[in-house]
Formats: sequence, structure tokens, C-alpha cells
Amino acid sequence: MSKDDLLDTFDLPEKIRRDLPRVVNRLLGETFLYQDYEDDKDDYYLVHRHHEVVQKILNAAGFDLLHDEYHRIYQGVSQFGYCRARYKLDDSLMIVVLRKLYEDNAERLSLMSDPVVTVGEVRDEYRAITGRQRELNISQYEELLRKMRALGLIEMLDGRTIDVRDSEARLRLRGSVRMILPVKSVEEWEAWLRRYRKSADERSDSEDEVDE
Repeated sequence: MSKDDLLDTFDLPEKIRRDLPRVVNRLLGETFLYQDYEDDKDDYYLVHRHHEVVQKILNAAGFDLLHDEYHRIYQGVSQFGYCRARYKLDDSLMIVVLRKLYEDNAERLSLMSDPVVTVGEVRDEYRAITGRQRELNISQYEELLRKMRALGLIEMLDGRTIDVRDSEARLRLRGSVRMILPVKSVEEWEAWLRRYRKSADERSDSEDEVDE
């Protein structure tokens, strides 16, 4: 079945038929679509208006469409292992750190708000979770935070440049960090922490799988 044949099975306006392939490709390529990002807004609402159609298209390719309705974020997640991103241990550890900081700070906020933390708090939490044997240098911290920003997990609030020497520089933790590492209970969270603390002790150059 061709792309046009598949789209013919849905009763869609011509403009939506033209835009859907691009938007689905973007969702799979970038993982997240945000309602509050100006560049994402139109595509987010297209997916929102045609949620069932997009879900069927993704399901046909072995993906699920997830939606965080509180933070207005869409995510495409593979049902198989072929299209899942693989990160080095330090990358995975930083995702765990950001998720932990989000959980610790979100209780004081409304469901629609994202926590704001400082670079200093990120570094302190990284040391607390991983132990000082995993201490990173300046360039390693900057590279990790650039990766997290490229994933859409954080947003710089004090300019566009990431300067980890400035411990007071503020980061907004996006709701997507909850989607990329879903933790639903205290027991599950403790299991994740034990897993990565053990990994930090035993390995320095391994990879862990994170859904994308």
C-alpha cells in the first residue's frame, strides 16, 4: 500500500494529507512535539486534532503515540528495539539526575508548570546519585547538557550558552523528562537509582537503552 493509498482510507482535507507525512516524520525524528514551542505549535495541534489518524499511522510502523496532556507534549515510542536510542552510561545517568530533580521539585508546582533548577543543583545531584568516582570535568558537563537540550529535556533560561562554571545558571526541566524515564512509584524509583548506582560503580563506558 502506497502512502497515498493509506491516506485515502481517512477522510482528511487536502492540506492535512500533505502535512501528515512531514509531521509524522518530524515526530519520529525529534521524539517530542511541544505545544508551548513556537516552532512546534502548529504541528502539535495537527496531531491533537487528528490524534486517531496519527496513532494508526504510527501503529502500522510499530510505534505508539503518547500524550502528556498536562504539559501538552506528544512523544513517538518504538514498540521494538530497532529504533530506540542508545546512550553511554554518563548520558543515561544525566537523564536519571534530571528526572530525580524534576520529581523532587514538581511537588511544589502546579501540574502545568515545569521546575527550574540551577547548574549547581544538577552537578550536586549527579555526584549524589553516581558517587564522586563519576565526577565529570567542565567540558564533559557541557557536552552532556547540550545533549539533554538537543533531546528537549531542558531549556536554558539565562541565555542560550551553557556555562557550567556558573553554578547559578538556571535550567527549566521539561515535562518530557517524565516521559523519557517514566517512574510511577517510590519503589520503582529506588530500583532505577540502585540500577544506575551499580552501573556507575562497575562500568565507565557502557550503554543503556532509553526509549525513543
